[in-house]
Amino acid sequence: MRLSIMAIIVLWVAATASALPLTLSAYGGVSLEGAVVEVEKLDGTVIRTRVGRDGILIVKEVPLGILRVRVVSWKGVPVGYECVVTPDNSSITVPNIYPLRVSVVGSRGQGLAGAYVKILYGDLLVETGSTDESGVYSTLLPSGTYTIEVEYGGRTARTMLELDETRELRIQLDIFAIIGGYPLSTSELIGILVVAALIPLILYIIAYEYSIWRKKRIIRATVKER
Repeated sequence: MRLSIMAIIVLWVAATASALPLTLSAYGGVSLEGAVVEVEKLDGTVIRTRVGRDGILIVKEVPLGILRVRVVSWKGVPVGYECVVTPDNSSITVPNIYPLRVSVVGSRGQGLAGAYVKILYGDLLVETGSTDESGVYSTLLPSGTYTIEVEYGGRTARTMLELDETRELRIQLDIFAIIGGYPLSTSELIGILVVAALIPLILYIIAYEYSIWRKKRIIRATVKER
């Protein structure tokens, strides 16, 4: 009798197994395309796969439409979020993925457009990019400790960041102005201005000394003729 009941239950569960579409996203509805996930069915079957385009993952033959989902990693960084989904709540918003806004500025606080930004998780290169016209680079990352490196015109800076909430990071480079496409520090600009101010004076001294030398030469030539 018990075997018959168990057989009926197994057959019923199998009959109710159907495909379950999942949608995975983070802050602001950004899709977790490429995230590594593990889905566990009621029968204990575990499937490890990646989230597809637009953050959609379709799991086939899901008994009763119930799954345990573990978001293992995104962008190569551990996430470790776990939840149970059903046909009524198959949209997953992962909470421990946060916005990061990196502002790269010069010594006057001016935004540096086109600055190169590199983000590392340990030795893993997570992503690279460039700042926008305001000198800002924005991204989303799982919580963790990151190394942020920036470079502009040969100037570089590096800092560590513990990301456990929405963060804004400001990195300053010693760039006072950009002249002719070349970034200049405060000391370099002062040096150029000093040289520019001295050039007319030097030219004046050279011209003055030349005029005196020429007059002396003319006087000597006149004396010899007499």
